[in-house]
Amino acid sequence: MALRFQKDDEVDRAAKEAAHPGVLVFVLAVFALVDGLFSWLRGESFASYGKNLAEFTAFGFAYWIVAPFYYEFRLRTKEVDGKVSAIEGAVKKIQEGQTELFERLRSVEEKLGAIQDQSL
Repeated sequence: MALRFQKDDEVDRAAKEAAHPGVLVFVLAVFALVDGLFSWLRGESFASYGKNLAEFTAFGFAYWIVAPFYYEFRLRTKEVDGKVSAIEGAVKKIQEGQTELFERLRSVEEKLGAIQDQSL
């Protein structure tokens, strides 16, 4: 089991499929328009709407940039955790096998000791 990451592996493909930053940016744009409409209806100034729109735009841009890295990091963490869990499971099975083997060896030694005692 290798823990190396290839350039275009299944984790990369899953990250690209899971990341949809465009949807959130679109929702933010719609929310900004609705916020602007309510601001205008309440009689707030155009400058306050511009400030809110700038905040929405900055958040949308930051999300657009960071989202792919977040999804890839999350999926790679799950991949590593899965491989570590598989390794831990294999080690646990080996330990159980060793315990069973030692029990069998002990019983064989006891039987051989009993046979040697009978022959003497």
